[in-house]
Amino acid sequence: MLAISALESGRITLNLQPLPLRPLAEKVLADLKARTDAKGVKLINDLPELTVTADANRLEQVLANLVDNAIKYGRADGTVIVGGQKADADKIEIYVQDDGPGIPPESLDRVFERFYRVDKARSREQGGTGLGLSIVKHIVQSHGGKVWVKSELGKGATFFFTLPQG
Repeated sequence: MLAISALESGRITLNLQPLPLRPLAEKVLADLKARTDAKGVKLINDLPELTVTADANRLEQVLANLVDNAIKYGRADGTVIVGGQKADADKIEIYVQDDGPGIPPESLDRVFERFYRVDKARSREQGGTGLGLSIVKHIVQSHGGKVWVKSELGKGATFFFTLPQG
């Protein structure tokens, strides 16, 4: 709660610097490998050599949250992909994609709200606070980016965010 309050109020100072995305994604995927092994999930780093201007610790938190959710809510023996591309002259678009059950259309606009859970019963058994995606949103916005999700039931979810190019 303290972290999200600090983010919302703008009290967190970002250490912005040029940051290569691919090695950071590799670190996050390696850190979460034990979780994927237990569930049989394959992790793919499909990020090209792109550089953003970001706070390394905060961006690691964003990627870890999104990948952890993709593992948690994706299907067993599924695949999680981290990728990205140049969005325009000064923005990079990054995404985390899973092949899980997807998110119902009526929940797409709400998943970044504090404490919102798509499936309350399943969320209780999985654990968590319901703050992860709200924290992601605030970190990305504090970098001048935006965040959104696309999903089709039965075909997984893809979470996108943009950051300034480095």
